[in-house]
Amino acid sequence: MNDVYAAVVHDVKNQLAELALRLGERGDAQQEMVIAMNAARRLSEMLLVHRQASDLLGVNVDSVNPADFLEILAAEYRELFPKLSIDASVDRAPGFAFFDDALVRMALANAIHNSCRYAQSRVQLAAYMNDKMLVFEVSDDGPGFSDNVLAEGGMAPSSVSGEGTGLGLYLARKIAELHHLEGRRGHVELNNTKGAVFRMILP
Repeated sequence: MNDVYAAVVHDVKNQLAELALRLGERGDAQQEMVIAMNAARRLSEMLLVHRQASDLLGVNVDSVNPADFLEILAAEYRELFPKLSIDASVDRAPGFAFFDDALVRMALANAIHNSCRYAQSRVQLAAYMNDKMLVFEVSDDGPGFSDNVLAEGGMAPSSVSGEGTGLGLYLARKIAELHHLEGRRGHVELNNTKGAVFRMILP
């Protein structure tokens, strides 16, 4: 993908995001809004893959409040999936942490979107510290990850649903790994515990 194609993809992504916003304001096109936002998200993933392949993908680390960060994501997805219970557990979240807000937001949004698609009734978000690492966790009460996805663990593009680009987990792992501090590097963990559990762990 050359720079011209990348610019076109970026423009189309922004137009889809604007369309999703207008559909949301109408209040009577929930399904169409989800489709538009999903398409915009996939184009964003393509742009990140292009940057990563061109060695242009880097992190812009800044101080972020993980609790506020997660509450905002939870609120966004409650609007998109009003039939689901989407809760954020942030009582153990630190007051601040250092990471790339935009990239981590994209990775978690993909994980939350997948959980919302396959959850029966509940999606749980959490932020907490473990062994001096910040953990963002997304879990649901759906059927869980397939054996293939668990085996790959985001090492290569692998579709969670059997549909779409399959770039979400791969990019989440790449984004996590770009965060490193004092010899510790971010990573992603997947498991099935009464549903799918996604964790992004950042130093």
